[in-house]
Amino acid sequence: MRRSDPFAYRLIPTLWRRPRHSRSTLLEHRGMETTNRWSRLKTNHQPPDPGDQVPQLSEEDRRRQAELEKDLQLARDIQQGMLLAAVPYLHGWEFSAVSLPARDLGGDLYDFLPLRNGHQAIMIGDVSGKGLQAALRMAVARTLFRYEARHGESPAMTLASVNRGVCSDIPHGMVTMLYAILNPGDGTVRIANAGHTYPLLFKGKVQEFELPGLPLGVDPDIDYDEEETIMMAPGESLFLYTDGVNEATDPDEREFGFERLQKLLEASSQVKPRTLMKLILNELRTWSDGNAQSDDITMVVLRRRFAGLGDELRVVAADVLGHERAGAFWGEVEVMLPCAPNCATPDDWMALLAEISALAKKLLSRGLARELSQEVRMTIEEYRYSDA
Repeated sequence: MRRSDPFAYRLIPTLWRRPRHSRSTLLEHRGMETTNRWSRLKTNHQPPDPGDQVPQLSEEDRRRQAELEKDLQLARDIQQGMLLAAVPYLHGWEFSAVSLPARDLGGDLYDFLPLRNGHQAIMIGDVSGKGLQAALRMAVARTLFRYEARHGESPAMTLASVNRGVCSDIPHGMVTMLYAILNPGDGTVRIANAGHTYPLLFKGKVQEFELPGLPLGVDPDIDYDEEETIMMAPGESLFLYTDGVNEATDPDEREFGFERLQKLLEASSQVKPRTLMKLILNELRTWSDGNAQSDDITMVVLRRRFAGLGDELRVVAADVLGHERAGAFWGEVEVMLPCAPNCATPDDWMALLAEISALAKKLLSRGLARELSQEVRMTIEEYRYSDA
């Protein structure tokens, strides 16, 4: 098979090597035996044997259960290895991604892949099914995507090729997938969609891009010929997600919904991607209020940084302190350092860092002062490096 990925072939034998009886099947089987014993005992009017009151797993059952747990853990580790694809480092850009399966193994997937000419492939998808079945399909879908993305000329052509592979290699299975190619130099993002939730661009106001397309696996002859090209301005973020986010439910089975997600993004447009992830997960946790997660949750965020150091440091301050406190703090910085928005030389930048750190120690708690100083230092170093 020309489409190969070592992770996929490590996962397949793991999933199919599992014992015939799962833990729940074994317990159910033992419980039925116990129920039958109780019926016979009641019929004979004999007191029950205490040993019959609690179903006991045999040594063989315990061995099978231990093997199942071992295989499940290995499958989880392999899947996490797939999902923990290295988040790319590109000058002028920030990325973050998270995936939380509803069960031990999930069917959501995302991937980052460097392409020719310095472009960056970004993919997010959702595989039909649950548990082990979905995990196997996810591994195959990711393998197909990685092969085709390296050889495809465009997002649409790549999705068409992946679709043919899904129809052939994942019978009776469907995959939603959104594929984007980022040109980090000019900020353009070319996107094609196969039945996935629409991407959201935001910097204050949220803009949803409605991209049609059927899921992969429906028909091998489908042409995914519609693409959208998005120009991301400095400070803008692109949010990709699976429907487990907006369909998360509270104890009354009410969904979190798109409107709440939209308001949350608009209120958090000037925070870094990793902070945005934490905010959304906290909101979902609060909304669910203990209600079990019913679907996998996966999110990918990319943000284009500001070209000017001063503008970017304002985002850093807002990310650490919140908008109101950051505004007051940065006002003090600009009073002390009029050059702050336009510091051009490495010496100016290091002087700026020293002054911000001193002001932070004076106005903030020790923990916040330390965190802000560290974030400012990292940002300044990144801008110094890129300017060298």
